Amino acid sequence: MTTQLLSPAFQHALDFVLSKEGGYVNDPTDNGGETKYGISDKRDGLADGRTDVDGDGKPDTRIKDLTEEQAGQIYYRDYWYPSYCPRWPDGISLFVFDSAVQHGVKKAIQLLQAAVSVTDDGIVGPKTITAVTSADPEWLLTRCFLRRARYYADIIKANQAQGKYLNGWYNRLDELANACQEVIGGQVSVTRS
Repeated sequence: MTTQLLSPAFQHALDFVLSKEGGYVNDPTDNGGETKYGISDKRDGLADGRTDVDGDGKPDTRIKDLTEEQAGQIYYRDYWYPSYCPRWPDGISLFVFDSAVQHGVKKAIQLLQAAVSVTDDGIVGPKTITAVTSADPEWLLTRCFLRRARYYADIIKANQAQGKYLNGWYNRLDELANACQEVIGGQVSVTRS
């Protein structure tokens, strides 16, 4: 997959995620385990130091050796497309994509569904599509961000060791809010010191 084939909305979302996820990390207290560009070793259910780049369901590339282009392929195939991001308005698609990267596709859809007050089962159907596409984007983003912040609290309640990541998660949400607002033409937050 070359960048010329990517939609501008996906490229913007991918650039945002890659800027937040960074390079290779192997923090033993991180639930994701070994990661590079945000691609977690544990995303396929195995902690084997490898990930599936070509989409055949078999880990074929060491996490340490993953390239940005390969990460982009994985992000499009396993996060952007399954989260229905091509169907959502641009700022909403960025929020959903970033949520899918951090929490999984099903949870990202559930957060979106809860924000538009439809059954939050993680399954996108006509009710979800209609509710999301007919909502005012600024109103919807406010509701999405509130739900995601609450989800962070739930993560920490379930595992207090994850609390060390809270400030980073909130900083990411602040930067994501600005990026989403820029896409939809809304106001960005004030720079914090």
